[in-house]
Amino acid sequence: MPRGSSCISLAILSVALLAPAADAIASVPHTVTGTAPKALSTYHTIRSALHPARQLRTSAPESVQSRGGLRGGASVGSLWARYEDLLDEEPLKTRIWSGFFIGVLGDIICQFATRSGDAFVIDVKRCLIFALWGAFGFTPLAFKWYGGMESALSQDIKFRFLLKTALDQTVFSTGITTLTFMCITVVEGLLAPLEWKMNALPRITSQSVLPLTTLVDHGWTKVTRNLWETLLENWKVWPAVQLLNFSVVPVKFQVLFVNLVAIWWNFVLSMFQHK
Repeated sequence: MPRGSSCISLAILSVALLAPAADAIASVPHTVTGTAPKALSTYHTIRSALHPARQLRTSAPESVQSRGGLRGGASVGSLWARYEDLLDEEPLKTRIWSGFFIGVLGDIICQFATRSGDAFVIDVKRCLIFALWGAFGFTPLAFKWYGGMESALSQDIKFRFLLKTALDQTVFSTGITTLTFMCITVVEGLLAPLEWKMNALPRITSQSVLPLTTLVDHGWTKVTRNLWETLLENWKVWPAVQLLNFSVVPVKFQVLFVNLVAIWWNFVLSMFQHK
């Protein structure tokens, strides 16, 4: 792709990502923001420029759309618009798939960063365990948690995003970290005989599977040994992330935002899980 076309694609993706945040800021009552009607009119003009995704999709000729979208930079906006639609049509399923692919990416980065020597072979089993936990464990729980807080906490609460962050960083962080260590330890133990590297077909080794009660005990031991240290690491970054998430990011994108930041967090969890 020519350099200019790449820049255009990047710019379109950037404004598509910024548009929801702009919508959120604009939804703040005028008495709080102090904006005048003229400023609001200016905002709507900017908003139309910052939201090319739906414009590109709806204004493009039907023949172009039927061929699989628009070319070049416009295709980025078209894909983002389709993703927004899927969040509305299949909210949980779309977030699960997003969590899975982001989990795969995060663990591959972690494996590469912690490799020994120059050789790098992806441990497919480990990667899938983390990705499946991110998809079917963390993502549905986070989806319900964020949605529950949104409906349970009154819109009239002053500094509502601060209360959300406090609840998230005490109740949810402690619970989800405990559950992560427990579940991953048990699943890794149950799959202990399976060996699957990227450069070879999966095979079953002679390693035995421990009883489930023993694996649960191992998981609890890992929790008691690593939970506090993990939470301390968590509080170095996640409170600031969640303040931004709950104050600016629209509810429908909050799980996606957290999943993207979790590329780094999965690295931290993996380090504690396998140390």
